[in-house]
Formats: sequence, structure tokens, C-alpha cells
Amino acid sequence: MHEFVPVLKKSFIPRLRTRKLRNQVGGPLDLKVRPPPDASFRKRLPLDRVLPGPRLRYYPSRIEQLIAFEKCWIQFLTTPTADTPGTALVLHFDSKRYLIGHIAEGTQRAAAQRKTGLIKVSDILLTGRTEWKTTGGLLGMILTIADSVTGSREDSKNNQGNIPQSPDAPAGQWLNIHGSTNLTHMLATARRFVFRKGLPIHIQEFRALKEEQSTNWEPSWQDDLVKVWAMPLEPRVQATSPRKRSHEEYSNDVAAASLSSSAEDVTAQEDQDDQIRKGVVAAMFSSKWRLDALVTKKLSQVILPATIFFRNKEGKIEKYQGPMIGEAQDVPDIDVLVRNPWPGALIEKLPPTKPATTAVSYIIKGHPQRGKFLPKVAMKLGVTPGPLFSKLTTGKSVTTHDGTVVTPEQVMEPGKGGSGVAIIDLPDKTYVEALVSRKEWTSKEIMNGVGAMIWILGPGVIEDPKIQKFMEECKEYKHIVSSTDTSSNYLALESPSEAAIRLHLLDPQRFPIPVHSNVRPKNGNGNELLYEPARVGKTIQLEPKMEVQDNGIVQYLNTAKTITAVSKDVQQLADKAREEVTSQEYLERLAERQKDIPSKDAEVITLGTGSALPSKYRNVSATLLRVPGFGSYLFDCGENTLGQLKRVFGDDLPDILRELKAIWISHLHADHHLGTASVIRAWDKEMRNDEKNKDHKLIVASDKGMIQWLREYSEVESFGFDRVQPITMGFSAKNFHNVFDPEQSQRYGLASIQVCHVDHCNGAMAVVFNFPNGFKASYSGDCRPSRDFVRIGQGSTLLIHEATFDDELIGDAMAKKHCTTSEALDIGRQMGARRILLTHFSQRYQKIPIMQNRDGLDQVAIVAFDYMRVKLEDFAKVEAFKPALMKLYEEKEDK
Repeated sequence: MHEFVPVLKKSFIPRLRTRKLRNQVGGPLDLKVRPPPDASFRKRLPLDRVLPGPRLRYYPSRIEQLIAFEKCWIQFLTTPTADTPGTALVLHFDSKRYLIGHIAEGTQRAAAQRKTGLIKVSDILLTGRTEWKTTGGLLGMILTIADSVTGSREDSKNNQGNIPQSPDAPAGQWLNIHGSTNLTHMLATARRFVFRKGLPIHIQEFRALKEEQSTNWEPSWQDDLVKVWAMPLEPRVQATSPRKRSHEEYSNDVAAASLSSSAEDVTAQEDQDDQIRKGVVAAMFSSKWRLDALVTKKLSQVILPATIFFRNKEGKIEKYQGPMIGEAQDVPDIDVLVRNPWPGALIEKLPPTKPATTAVSYIIKGHPQRGKFLPKVAMKLGVTPGPLFSKLTTGKSVTTHDGTVVTPEQVMEPGKGGSGVAIIDLPDKTYVEALVSRKEWTSKEIMNGVGAMIWILGPGVIEDPKIQKFMEECKEYKHIVSSTDTSSNYLALESPSEAAIRLHLLDPQRFPIPVHSNVRPKNGNGNELLYEPARVGKTIQLEPKMEVQDNGIVQYLNTAKTITAVSKDVQQLADKAREEVTSQEYLERLAERQKDIPSKDAEVITLGTGSALPSKYRNVSATLLRVPGFGSYLFDCGENTLGQLKRVFGDDLPDILRELKAIWISHLHADHHLGTASVIRAWDKEMRNDEKNKDHKLIVASDKGMIQWLREYSEVESFGFDRVQPITMGFSAKNFHNVFDPEQSQRYGLASIQVCHVDHCNGAMAVVFNFPNGFKASYSGDCRPSRDFVRIGQGSTLLIHEATFDDELIGDAMAKKHCTTSEALDIGRQMGARRILLTHFSQRYQKIPIMQNRDGLDQVAIVAFDYMRVKLEDFAKVEAFKPALMKLYEEKEDK
């Protein structure tokens, strides 16, 4: 009998091909199956090969309870790189997945690259502190998991009556998220833009106790597969020298103590605040709110930008297009219909919090396993096969016909304790002392079965002598370290990197190879003999035996192979275009045609060109505009924009950040702004290190909801919000046009910012940046075609417009409130824009949109690719490469 036998429950598909069963288990196996009741014999069915013929019929209620070890392992999903700044692991059971470590920006994109399914994820165990670099990808990850679960349920509903429901479609699934202090608050700050139904979320925060419990080693949390002991750590900073307190300091402390509430009152207030936060999160993910539910209000009670409806004389509901109260004389205060916001968004303000220092580590073990049932021994003792066998396998004694009591120990092989691993997260050296002094390390009850320690370490921590000594004293464990000190900045996302390299072969001037290095940094005092460096795909098998496996390690991208993958036809078309755009005649003609364009040396860097969610080939929305003499400006800032900047600019990134003057966020959809906090933090770090720029501020212009989110999140983490100059573009007329005075214009490089509302979602806006020299950059965000945008964007030098769908998908564009390629180009024609950049493409395809030539017009339109760098004066050169680009992606889609 093979030792891996799945436990088949009643929910298991009654009709199942042997190939799928074998794949679930991970190899060949034998399975005892009791045939239908009218049969008088038992069969032993070998499943070590795929059997042809009709489907096998299983009877779950008749399958014997064969107690065995379920195969499980933990595997590295990410290690620190520019694309994947955190360390994430997947704990894999056949029926469930656990995400552990950092859910940083880029994690879900890495999961897509690795083809790691998320539908079975039921628990996320976050390590370290609650801060953006450890949780920046969490919101996007939750949305992706929720959509996967919802989609699976819909498929199951559609398939009912045809085929059995899939076991991958969890009914009533919850998502449990475990982590450090402020985790609930962090999620609640997103209540204005994160909303899903049907995936309730339960949050557990671990906080350091003043007195550690050394005798009660009950798990902090457990389910039917694992036990988890959380180790919340607080930093310990040694004082350099004792200092007497001044009389003023002492008096202030006494006064503060006399005014403070009792400990009971403080605890009660904290509990009340936590309940408010949990209620907000519950409203975000398990609300019964409906999009089609309308409520009646007076017109004067409506708060814009709500969509307003009314009943006409025939009683039919129509959209209200008339003026609001106060916008014109004698506007009647009629009854209208509006949608209420989802419940989470109704909470105007969260209870206050402050940055927390608690960093969480875990010890994770499987449950003790009973030994294999011995049916022959049981029958010799007089036990009749059937229900009595089941009782024995579940740990219950039975009585035979002759009155003999048979215990489970008599008919079961010896069991074993659960295997496990310690996952240790130390953000910096101040946590080392708290970690090495934990009493869990000396507890046999906890450490029995632990075979490996996974270290997630901040910069320089691996060189700490106490860490080295701890590893030396714990040589019986495998030590695996994931840190920027031990990981190279390899290309973690092979698919977009390969695409970028192929484009580079066509036009190296506009398409750079992403900055990377496959060489691990050299450590200082770290003794590498004590540990192994983490690699993506490195696996620690927990059952049936503890074993570190390297055969699944993902190898670094073979760039040479990628280069040879470009066909001769594509290369010939590229050579022809290159010859054309470098000819003297072409350059002279081009210079004459665009000599009147202001700032034609302005450069556009497309950091994210996809829609909805990060994919293998395109990151989500972000476009950087560099205007020499004025500054740099970021239009939208989707998840992992900072990682994209690192891939494009490498060591030059500090200079790029220092010239950044403004960030514009078009609307509060997660794919357009979840990278903002990390970009602001990186900008703030560079500016604080620069004596000349330490007092400079960064404009963040957007809807008020975006500014409120940044302000609320700044209570969780000090990421530089105090250096932000917020500009709220609201709904009163004065906020539609922000004009800079001469001093502000000198500081930020802008003459004005104009906005208009567009048809996409609540608060969505298009924007125009006007520069003192007449350069005019217009950005659509997400929207349907807008006449107001045409009006404010008249005479644009550069138009950046979304083109989510191809022309044949006009129905999808209208339903989802996006534009097709032709609609976007027509907006540019109406504006008279000199240069047009199309971006924000559906993730369903890579292909190049088909665009008509605009012969006779000095208007050039090109398509955006991730990592592309192109100056306005070179748009026409990129257009010359269009035949080669279309041929390249035509071949790519044919494969």
C-alpha cells in the first residue's frame, strides 16, 4: 500500500478519472474500494497507470478510513528582487493552500508567473511588521482570491445537473488573515475602494505580551491540518549610556500619568476601536449591499457624484440630467432615486492608531499522525470488517462478539508527530535579542518534528553575531535565508522580461532590457556554511518525511535563448525600419514637421500598460512623463510601480525620484493607485538624504477619497505623507482648474492642472497638465469617450488615452465603461493632439491593436509596452517599427 492516500469525503466527485486522482496524490498508489453492496468480494485496484475505458465509480461512504500521511510541502514563491520585494511562501496540502511571509507588491503577479492557483488559499500568515513593504500586495491578493472563489461558484451553479460540482469550488469559504498589530486598521483604510461580496474575512492580530507564557504551549491558532505558534517580537534597543532624567521630564510624566485613564478604561477603548475596525472590514467583504438597490431622496439631499435617477410620467426610471439645487433658479426639490454607497464607505473616520513595532514569526507544524490500520491483525482479534474497523481507525475501542475489548493501539502501527518549520522574520538587528531568547526553542513539545528554519531577514541582519551563534547551536535544523543580502536581483517575472528583450532586439533605443543581475551579493561576516540561500521553487517537504528539495528551483532566465527566439522575418522588418529612421532624409523631414512642438525632448516611460489586475505580460497602470527643465510627473501608480521604475532605471533611480514633482491618480480603482505609498516612501527617503531638497514637497492630486486614504494609512506607517502636498480635485467649480502662482510654478514646473469628470466610476476624472512653455499633456484615466475631456484637452501636445478593447469588443467597452482603440484615436483627432499614446489594454491578449494610418496629419499614435521609453520627437520612429511589432506578436499568439 502506498503511504499517500487521500481522505475521500462525501463532497468528493463520485465519478472521477484515475488520472486526476493520481495527480492529486502526486504519484502512483493503491486504493482499497468496497464494491456495491450486492458484491461478495473485495477488490484491490492498482492506480499506478491511467486505465482506458469507462469512468470508475466510487462509493465515498464505503471507502475504508485509511489513516496515512497526506503529502505536503512548503515552497518559496518569491525572494527579494525589484519585481518581488518581499519573501512569500506557499504551504501546500492537496485540499488547502496557505500563503506565508510577505504579501508585498508583485506577489500575485509572481503567482501568475509560477501558475500558482489561489482558489484554495484559505489562510494568509503575514510575518514581520504591518507596513507596506510586507502587505502592499495584500489588497490586490484579496480581490483576486475573492474573484476566483466567486467565479468558481458561478461555474458550479452553471454546471449543476450536468456534471458533479468540483471540489475546487469551496462553499462558504472564508479567508483568514493572521499578522501583526494594525493589520485590521490597514485593511479598513481601503473601505472606499475595496468591496467584494461572498468572501468573509477573519483577521487575527498577534501582539507581544509583557510577560511571556512559558508553561502553556497551546497553539496560537490551528485548523484541521496545521498548528501555529505565533512569536510576536518587540525590538530591544540597548541604551548607550544611562542618563538622569531632568526635573521637567519627570514632572511631565507625572502630569501625564495623572491625566491618563485607568488601564481598564484604556483596554475597553482599544477593544471598542477594534470592534469598529472589524465591523468595517466585515462590511467590505460580506455585505448584502446590492448595486441595483435604489433609495428615494430629495434632490437637495443628494451628495454628488452619485448617479441620480427619477420616475417619469409613465413610471419608468430614467437618469436625471437636470441641474442641482443651487445651480439654477427655481430648481424643484423633487424626489429622486440614488444608490447608497456600500456600508464600509459610510464610515467617515476610523479610530486613531499609531505605527506598531511588533514583528511576527511562526512555528508551523502538522498534527500528529496515527499509524496505518492493520486489518489482518484486527480480524485475528475477532473484529468484524465494517463499522468496527472505522471506529478503531478513528481512535475508539470496540467490543467483539465474544465480549473482547480491542483498543486502537492493538491494531494500528505506531504514529508520529507532525513535521514542521519555523519561519523567522527579523526586520532589523534590534529584533535579534528578542528572537534568540524565546523559550519556544527549548520546548520539546513545540520543537519536536521541526526540521527547518526559514529566515526572512532585513539588510545586514544575517551578519549579526548572535544570529550566527544561534545557527551554530541549532545545526540539527536546516537553515534557509531569504534576504537582500543573499538574493540576486534576477528577473523574477520571465514572461514580461522575455517580451522586453525581444522588443529590445527590434529597437534598442526605445525598449531597454530590464535592469537585473544574476550574481548574489557578497556577504560580510555571514557564514554561508551555516545556511542555504533561498531560491524560488526551493521546497521543504514536510510529509511523509522532512526533506529539502532543490529540483524545483526556478532557473534564471536564459536571455540567449530568448534572443534566438526572434524569427528572421521579424528581424528583417526591424532592420528595414531602423534603416529608414536613421537616414538623413528621414531625420530632416521629421525635424521640419515637428519643429513647433514644445518640449519635444520630453520622454514617456510606460511602466504599466494593462488593465484590471497585474498579469504575466503587463503590469497595471502607471506612466511616467519626464519634461526636461520642469520635472517628472507620474500618471496613475498601480501596484509595483516602484519595481517597474527599478527595472527601467536601475542605479539611476535616485536621480529620477529626486526630479519627481507630482503624482496624479485618476480614480480609486486598485489597479490605478496601490503603488502610491511605496513610491512616496522611496521619494521621501531620497529627498531626506539630500540637503538641498529636504524641505521639498510632492504633489499628489486626485479625488478626496485618495487623499483620505493616504492620510489614514499614514497612521499605520510613516511613509512620507507629511512631505505630500495634497491637491483635492473635487466637485465644486473652483477645484476643476488648479492654477499655480509663479513661486509654485517654479517649484513644481506646472502652470495649471485641469480636470473633468468622466464616465467610469465614482470620482473618475481625466486630467490636463499645462506647462509654462505651452507643453500640454492630457491623460484620460479609465473612461468612455468624453466631450468634456476633448474640451479641456484641446491642442494637447501629448494625449495618453486608454484603449482597453479592440474595436470588435465595443459591447464590452460600453458595459465596462472603457474605450476601444478607434474611440481613443477619435478623441485625439477631436483634440488635435500632436502625439497619442494608447495604453491600458485588456489583459486577455498581447496583440497590437489595429490602427488606421493618418496620412497627411501631423498626428502620430503609438501603442504602449511595459518598460518602453520614448521621446515625443521619436513617436514617428516607433510608428515605423509597427510592421515588425505586429509580426512579432502575431507569431507570439500563434504559438
